[in-house]
Amino acid sequence: IFLRCLGAPQHIDMRNEMARCVFGWCWLLAAIAGSLPGATTITGPVAGYVVEPSGPALRAILGVPGSFRFSDALPLPPGVTRIHLAPGQAFALVEGADSGLAILYLSGAAVTREAAAPGAMAAPESVVFSPAAGSVVLLSSSSSRLQVLSGLPDTPRVAMDLDTTTLPEQPRTAAVSDDGRTVLVASARAVYLVRPDGEAQLLMTARDIVSIALFPNGADAAVSDRGTGSVHLLRNVSSEPVERELASGLRGLGRLYPSWDGGTLFVTRPGSKAVSWIDLASGEVQSCDSAAVPVILDPLRNRDTFLISARPHQPGWILYRDGDMVRVVFVPGANEVTESVQ
Repeated sequence: IFLRCLGAPQHIDMRNEMARCVFGWCWLLAAIAGSLPGATTITGPVAGYVVEPSGPALRAILGVPGSFRFSDALPLPPGVTRIHLAPGQAFALVEGADSGLAILYLSGAAVTREAAAPGAMAAPESVVFSPAAGSVVLLSSSSSRLQVLSGLPDTPRVAMDLDTTTLPEQPRTAAVSDDGRTVLVASARAVYLVRPDGEAQLLMTARDIVSIALFPNGADAAVSDRGTGSVHLLRNVSSEPVERELASGLRGLGRLYPSWDGGTLFVTRPGSKAVSWIDLASGEVQSCDSAAVPVILDPLRNRDTFLISARPHQPGWILYRDGDMVRVVFVPGANEVTESVQ
């Protein structure tokens, strides 16, 4: 099922559109053929992964838009209790019942190996990756601790280890640049830059901050303020910060994520059952109604492709940019997939 999002430009290159349609129908027919008795199951390309917290379970998202489906649960190392997928989804951080944080490498519809993350806190309550997953912020309010791991995934090291009681306020969320050098934290009402020595510099105040995101350049950030229905842009956060309102009148704000080129900001609006995207150059806001409440905004393997809803045993929904348009596509629930391939 394809949903063309409202507000997107309607001009279409018919040759490209026809090619996409033919390609999509080929994959759909292949998926149907693979479900017939005695047929060989066709897995197709891997678009990304989804985590079911109970268990936990990790499933691959197979196929292409129009014929996505969830795989069976992938085998995991023993003792895994939580999984945190990195942007691009080439790896994940995993927690274990009797071990510290580890790195799980993913390739195709398989887990290839597991490696230790020396010095990382064992059970963070919040895990926030940088745009290209080169670094990650780990937060624990129960132990009043903030860590930054850089050099991911192959050479992880602890770049910052901070007692959060030294900050002006306890952080609700955080953001980090790919090199691990720029670290932002946010309470419900303020955003701070945390310097390498632990000093916190106030960047802006707000009414109810729900999400912050650093852009790929590592210098600019965006902040969503649910209290005012506005999104704010912070330029040059680590040198000469400048703050301005980027968009307003957006009810039910949720998560933020920048496009791969840093020119667009994607915004979930679970309170309005919609997703919006904002052009940074013009400030133009376009929106797309969603058939499901977009409670997540998890970047998958392809550029500007996000999982926006995926509840256990329920259909999933994926948002992706297709040229000048944004589309939302349906993924059958895992139980439905299992039945279709038997």
